[in-house]
Amino acid sequence: MSNKIKYLLSLSILFSLHSWSQGFKMNFSNSFADCFGAVEVFDFNQPSRVQFPGNYGIRDDFIELDPYFHEVNSVWLRLEPHVEGSFEFVISTENNVDFSYFLFRSSDNSFCEKLEADRVSSLLFQNSSYRTKGAADQGGEGFKGSIETKADDIFYLMIHTNSTYKGQVTVKYKRIGKLERTQSVVQDFRRNKTGKFLRVRIRDKETGEPVEANMIINGVKRDNDLFMGTDFLFDATTEKEMHIESNTKGYFLLVKDFETKDGRGKNMEILLELERLSPGKRLALQNIKFEQDSDDFLPIAYPALKRLLDFMALNSEIRIEIQGHVNAPGMENEGRIKSLSEKRAKAVRSFLKDNGIDGDRIEVKGYGNTQMIFPEPKSIKEEEANRRVEIRIID
Repeated sequence: MSNKIKYLLSLSILFSLHSWSQGFKMNFSNSFADCFGAVEVFDFNQPSRVQFPGNYGIRDDFIELDPYFHEVNSVWLRLEPHVEGSFEFVISTENNVDFSYFLFRSSDNSFCEKLEADRVSSLLFQNSSYRTKGAADQGGEGFKGSIETKADDIFYLMIHTNSTYKGQVTVKYKRIGKLERTQSVVQDFRRNKTGKFLRVRIRDKETGEPVEANMIINGVKRDNDLFMGTDFLFDATTEKEMHIESNTKGYFLLVKDFETKDGRGKNMEILLELERLSPGKRLALQNIKFEQDSDDFLPIAYPALKRLLDFMALNSEIRIEIQGHVNAPGMENEGRIKSLSEKRAKAVRSFLKDNGIDGDRIEVKGYGNTQMIFPEPKSIKEEEANRRVEIRIID
């Protein structure tokens, strides 16, 4: 089961249990056309792109709120901007399809139940069919909404169209004012609260702030469990090695192995720094390896390819360049050398396309031996570092 599927299943289970504890009825929905299935927005530095489902989900959410409004085709987003000031958003659709939006404020997580009981009212409502010059279809920047906010405000944004259109709607965000810092929350998985421990902290590489990440750890007697949060405590490990993976929206993949045999029975602390995605940044992909002088993958490559596939699915708005590099010190970068690097990059693209990633999101380039990390490698490890596949964020 992929990290992404585990992540979504975990969210569904957690949300279901939370909804039950809040006294929700048995009306939980997985459809983002329903309030109870609203898409959770975690990263306000990136636009949200959601596809209209072509229907209104399980139920018409507005049936009690407005008898003259009938839901046809909609998406719901749940927003916690964490800003003391104001919050702006710009909505646009593919092909400039007409839509309307409703913005609601909520003080807690019982909003969807209150919506069913007709105990809410919208803060903002606009209909794009009344757009004036300067809107998205006139060359402007989009269809805007703006609202004053407190740091603990929760918002629900419903975007609706009267057609069965199944294209994308894009929402861009801007927060103005004092941003609330992400608070670290320690999740304690120790059985022995007074014994030796392993602490794992996850932080943004640039800001040092805690990052709510999803993570898999092997080597703490909970192998292949999915953990979500910023800080974790485990009983001190007796394993000789640990393996940690993180695939968190808005950040590069992180894959690390640790030797722990010298720390057995001792307190240990591991700091994981996640690098935020932005155009121009690059990442070398671990273990994407090929047969000698070939673009055929070695068996070790497939778990790494699967991680890349999950990364592309989780960050559905990015476009990347796949870069092929070979180890060929002292040789001209032409003919077989350059061709091999390009074929290997194309092999990675083919894997992604064959497994559902849009080819328009992927460019490839073979760099041959022009960007070797070690121009005169002195070990197998240095040769392996030269012989690699990287991705670069285009946009």
